[in-house]
Amino acid sequence: MSSDAQHEDDENVRFLETLQRLLSIQAHELRPALDQACNLVAEALRADKIDVFIYEQESDSLVAMGTSDTEMGREQHRAGLNRQPIANSGPAVKAFETGTPYLNGQIDQDGEQPRGMVHRLRVRSEIDVPLDVAGQRRGILQADSQHPDFFSDRDVRFFTAVSGWIGMMTQRSELFEQVTIEAERRGERRTAEEIGRITRREREVAIMIAQRLSSAEIAARLVLAEGTVANHIEHILRKLGLRSRTQIAVWAVERGLYRTGDELE
Repeated sequence: MSSDAQHEDDENVRFLETLQRLLSIQAHELRPALDQACNLVAEALRADKIDVFIYEQESDSLVAMGTSDTEMGREQHRAGLNRQPIANSGPAVKAFETGTPYLNGQIDQDGEQPRGMVHRLRVRSEIDVPLDVAGQRRGILQADSQHPDFFSDRDVRFFTAVSGWIGMMTQRSELFEQVTIEAERRGERRTAEEIGRITRREREVAIMIAQRLSSAEIAARLVLAEGTVANHIEHILRKLGLRSRTQIAVWAVERGLYRTGDELE
């Protein structure tokens, strides 16, 4: 086998392993997942920077939601180049709008490139490919190198495949975040409903139980008869389906009514 053929086989193996590693990313939140993906792809392409730009409707911009942990990646964020307004156009925006990949190994000669990419980051080679999520155009993937003519058509094909896999990963992360948010909202509604089952005075008693005050101390604090406090405790237990003062204390802490160091308002 010739050295060129061996090199191509090695590249194929490296690219395939990268795709497999992308699907094994365990982070459920979108940004950490995309950052990990960018690091893997930067290693595979030996790029100075990899970004996943997602379209942000509020600012009408492509925003880097994932960036490789490389010097160029960090400099990009320091320079504010992690946002590319649609109004400024440029190759990245055109790749997003048209769905046509962009490959240029001499971007310093491309008058449409943002000046910061050429002069601040000193990018010379760039790939931009569209990113679709669930069949909808959502952004682009961008690869950059400070070396001229660094990327090839073969790299563009690999990057396009990566875009498809990152699109699936993005959909998975977004679905997880949606489910998490919905679960939190359901939990908040249940908490509000539970708190609403007891009166304001009973909530005060529950908080004082969490503060480890005795019934006598609670009575003194609230200027009540100790028997009245006992009645309040009985009502709390019945309304919330609890069995002891300890469970009342735990309930008050878990529902955010009391935190260590809090004082009764």
